[in-house]
Amino acid sequence: MKEDFLHYIWQYQKFNKAFLKTTFGEEITVLKIGFHNTDSGPDFKEARIKIGDVEWAGSVEIHLKASDWNLHKHDTDLAYENVVLHVVWENDKEILNKDGKPIPTLTLKALTDISLLDKYEALMQSQNEIPCQNQFSEIASIKKFSMLEKALLQRMQRKGAEVSERFEKLGNDWEEVTYQILLRNFGFKLNNEVFLCLAENLPYKILRKYSSSCFQVEALLFGMAGFLEGDLDEYGFKLKVEFDFLAAKHNLKDKVLNSSQWKFMRTRPANFPTVRLSQLAALMSQSKGLFATMTSASDYKMLVSFFEAKPSIYWQKHYHFNKESAQDFKGIGKSSIHNLVINTVVPVLVAYAEQIDNQLFIENAMALLEKIPAEKNKITKFWNSLDLETKTMFDSQGSIELYNEFCMKKKCLSCGVGIGILG
Repeated sequence: MKEDFLHYIWQYQKFNKAFLKTTFGEEITVLKIGFHNTDSGPDFKEARIKIGDVEWAGSVEIHLKASDWNLHKHDTDLAYENVVLHVVWENDKEILNKDGKPIPTLTLKALTDISLLDKYEALMQSQNEIPCQNQFSEIASIKKFSMLEKALLQRMQRKGAEVSERFEKLGNDWEEVTYQILLRNFGFKLNNEVFLCLAENLPYKILRKYSSSCFQVEALLFGMAGFLEGDLDEYGFKLKVEFDFLAAKHNLKDKVLNSSQWKFMRTRPANFPTVRLSQLAALMSQSKGLFATMTSASDYKMLVSFFEAKPSIYWQKHYHFNKESAQDFKGIGKSSIHNLVINTVVPVLVAYAEQIDNQLFIENAMALLEKIPAEKNKITKFWNSLDLETKTMFDSQGSIELYNEFCMKKKCLSCGVGIGILG
């Protein structure tokens, strides 16, 4: 048994509450269970418990064994001084507070229906791909989709938190953080880290100064990426001349990357970093502000239109300097746009919503996901086999989080489906 099972029992009051008594025989009345604390400190805070004739306000701490109190060093932690009730499965030791008086203790073992424990242990010991696989079809659809939404929100908030952390490091500059997140994702897994290095070495505030000229934006991007060295054709040489001027003006020369850092192997020309840089230049030269563009877009179509910007004529017909392509490169493909919306726009909207405390931007982010078709992978195929349909990216992103962060970690007691099975 894990301690979170006792958290579940307390939170949902799944025990016989008639004639509750402390280990010393004092009558207990639970007036308020408190809120579940997932940070450091007692497990449930702001509880109200009546013990005998006295009503107490404070925290509830939960352990498998009473002796865990000392094992976890709560006896020397000031955060536990306001614990008014110690809830345990087994009372194997008398626990004293700092004044040397016994802490009121409630033992749950004799008060809990054994069938509840059996159901819990069946989930924990399941050898199926997910613990509830055999019972999944018995759970009402509304509970499944409610859990899917909860999982999606958790995924979005985690990614949003990563943006918020970078936002603080960059001096609370939304445009700069959006630029860095976008460039990292422009690596499309193959070159993520190098694109991020490029963003860090070439600040957006410099690049924005030249947003009215795609040529100058290209010069800065290709120059800082290290591609304007060696054998260049006429167009490449023109970019180099422009870059040398701009690099000297903004003291950028010592921050130029080495072209050997970029990966070209095992990918098609459409995903070459040179082609991606040309697409990025097209985006930058049509935007007066990336963050402003992403947060003000009224719908999905506006964002798609923004990301569909065509690269310059030269890069529509080349995949590298001196290397002409047999087919035209018309811009970023649909699947790549979906990737950028999911991994850039959505996390930025969520982080911004948290920053200004405006739920509207989270709703906008979720609405974007509902416009994108679901991805197809091993996890979504598994859920489809259990009749949990994944039609949109809202569904598939939620189902991936549910699978990885709840099912694989057997967090059944944090899942609406698991709670439904326990009853």
